[in-house]
Amino acid sequence: MAQTASIRGVATLNQGFVSNEIEDLYASHLDLNGFCTVDNELQGTAGDIRKINVYGATGSAEKVAEGQGNSGYITTSLVEKEYRIECAQSWFQYSDEALMRDPVAVQTGVTRLGVSLFDQVNADLYGEMAKASRAVVASTPDFDAFVDAAAKIDFVDGNETAREYQGRTIPTLWAIMDAKTLASTRKAMKDQIVYDPTLAWSQGYVGTVAGIALYVKQNASEKMIYVGTDKAVTIFNKTGVETEIVAKNQRGTDDANKRLNNLFARKYYIAALTNDSQIVQLALAGASVHTIQVEQGDGTTTVFTLDETATDTPVVSVNGVILTSGYTFGSNKVTFTTAPAATDVISIDYHYTAS
Repeated sequence: MAQTASIRGVATLNQGFVSNEIEDLYASHLDLNGFCTVDNELQGTAGDIRKINVYGATGSAEKVAEGQGNSGYITTSLVEKEYRIECAQSWFQYSDEALMRDPVAVQTGVTRLGVSLFDQVNADLYGEMAKASRAVVASTPDFDAFVDAAAKIDFVDGNETAREYQGRTIPTLWAIMDAKTLASTRKAMKDQIVYDPTLAWSQGYVGTVAGIALYVKQNASEKMIYVGTDKAVTIFNKTGVETEIVAKNQRGTDDANKRLNNLFARKYYIAALTNDSQIVQLALAGASVHTIQVEQGDGTTTVFTLDETATDTPVVSVNGVILTSGYTFGSNKVTFTTAPAATDVISIDYHYTAS
């Protein structure tokens, strides 16, 4: 019945109906993937700048003897970062004859529009994961490596490995990798990877280890595994999908002559890494690792040596503001023209190769 109603709605070229169909398909894919938090309150249009709060936390518990205290403490951070609203667009073309002959063909196109919009947003979702700043470097993707990565996550519900959503089981903690890295993981753990049939519906799911659901993703970075929760990245959606059905009197001469119709679908969104404490890079030897080195100014020091050998030019910020001048980079050192003040927090953002 639902399929028949959908076909009728499309067949009459009801723009509102088509928009709702595509939005439902897009939203269901996004809500069920379990890799992000979804916020549908975004306002604006493509190119608009929005400031997004990005949270982080560092520190852990320690063993303390009688009469002794902790050597460090847990710290949290909040940085406001600017993101630009993106527009994902997809479209397909069909003829008047195709619509009259078989409306299912048009329904199939509408379905693909929703999925293709999700695919584009999902690619940006993975791109935000790549901004994670904490890492565990391992020679082998074995059981211990995954446990060590999970231990770095600020994971409140540590005993809850899954949650129920719309009648399906969504993993609370997941790991994403490419096919080659998955092969190395399978060789390293063999029967330690257990297949959970309640997650069988989820695209890319291959098994679970230490409570972490493993997923394979096409075009993921080789030798890099992201371990995290859905709290790490947020997708900010503008409510609804904008559709445009180009009618006969709007078509060019050639399209009108051939009785061709064009259906466009657009989704406005922002993908943002909003909680860096909820995701960790599990890097194998040779992987490109992202890190943010934080230093404290003292009013005297002008030279800061990087902890790792940078493979790109670092992005330097002071108190959350990206600098475009006032420092130089060379010999793996950041040298300021004027020493940062004692109240200044310096962030040095760069990549290095895991070894």
